[in-house]
Amino acid sequence: MTKKATTQFLMRPEDKRRLKGLPWNTRLEEWGEQGVQLLVVRRGESRHPVVFVERQGTRYAIKETTPRMAEREIRILHEIENRGVPALSPIGYVIVPSSPIALDMPKLGGTTQYISGDRGYTVTRLAPRVIPHVLLYRLPLNKRTKQHLLSAVAVLMVELHEHGVYWGDPSLANVLIRIDGRSILAIMADAETSELFPGPVSDGLREQDLALFGESLAWQAEDLRQARDLPEDVQLLDDKDFRYFEKRYRWLRRQHTHLADPSSFRNLFQAEQFLHKLNRVGYSLLGLTGHALQGFTTVLPGWYQRRIYELIHVSVPRLYARRFYNLILGHQYLMHEKLGRDVSIEEAAQDWYTNYHLPAILLLRQHLASNQDPMQAYFDIMDHKWNMSVKAGHEIPLDEAILDWSMQRADTGELGAIDPAMVATWWREREPVAQALEPPLIESEELEPLLSTSERPLVRLNQPELAQKLPGILKDNRKQPQGDEE
Repeated sequence: MTKKATTQFLMRPEDKRRLKGLPWNTRLEEWGEQGVQLLVVRRGESRHPVVFVERQGTRYAIKETTPRMAEREIRILHEIENRGVPALSPIGYVIVPSSPIALDMPKLGGTTQYISGDRGYTVTRLAPRVIPHVLLYRLPLNKRTKQHLLSAVAVLMVELHEHGVYWGDPSLANVLIRIDGRSILAIMADAETSELFPGPVSDGLREQDLALFGESLAWQAEDLRQARDLPEDVQLLDDKDFRYFEKRYRWLRRQHTHLADPSSFRNLFQAEQFLHKLNRVGYSLLGLTGHALQGFTTVLPGWYQRRIYELIHVSVPRLYARRFYNLILGHQYLMHEKLGRDVSIEEAAQDWYTNYHLPAILLLRQHLASNQDPMQAYFDIMDHKWNMSVKAGHEIPLDEAILDWSMQRADTGELGAIDPAMVATWWREREPVAQALEPPLIESEELEPLLSTSERPLVRLNQPELAQKLPGILKDNRKQPQGDEE
């Protein structure tokens, strides 16, 4: 009697232990019906089914394909990671045996032809702090935003080519974007069609990747036009955008030749020093100006701080207290106009806290680097949200406003004082490349006084837990009747 083949897990024992209990004998589309708690992660289009799960505190992305393609993609991702290029962190692959599939074609010699029905699954670690595609492409795609996105992808493509990786399917849909303070990082999200070489990629293959990326912009422009229900003669991405990308790529390639000299640093200490410098992303934000109402009465020192604490139990630094109180006064006026009745300062303060302040602080927890001032960023974002809403003629959601604010202030397009992939290579023994190039976020202790006691545990959550809770908080807030801010 033939022994029934079993599911194979080609990965580390700890990951196998976490993933073994999933219903691998059913298709990914059926996992929800099988009782698997799937993570809600908005993502780009894919040729293959993809799901996201959390198992014992670790988050995974699982893609269904063939056994051969699963093994190949994980092998390539491992090598890309070893070469120091930001890409999805590979965990391993799973092979699920299944009955052969009869081909729907004329029989040869009266014999039915079969192909293997075995399925393969690539398993990668879900990249932290990346911007969901659905949210990213909802932003106003002005010239500056597009150039920032394209520059980030150009950096990634140069790094891939210089380190012997032919992409094969380059597009905005196949990268993940992360914004850290003033830096934008593009992370390779799909290596299914990639090829590896022992040295830099040939000029012919470089030109082929460039041409493929230009073609991808054309179909992505059409997808964006349809998604936004724009007229047929309106294109959000065009030949000018591709020419900009091509120009950045060629400039970066020239720059890379000056950075690839291994004598740039000779030991781990120098690499650590450079990494520290690379991650130093703090900067001076705009001054405290905006639409806040100005008080006309003289108050005693500390009055605004005490009054804010009485209203919402939040400790605002004295430097920012009057402006924060003015936001509440402005919100009180707008609630009065919207609801057509008197609104007390207590009611306005609570509405402001619930619908604007709490979501803003939690979003800042995801976006701010460790040496940025949260209150400066807070007021700058409220001003930015106001300006976006006025221009659009309707209220812009906070998550979109913060992302657009981050995008406008971030920059990319340079490889740095030393090739970043070389730095990441020093770090690969400790953590994946994308994490090695990831600056630390603001500490929760700095944000805790800005929330009332009952909500303070929210800023202590790790990033995956916070990312899971935030959509629900934002969704619930949008359902409630409220005035606009300021």
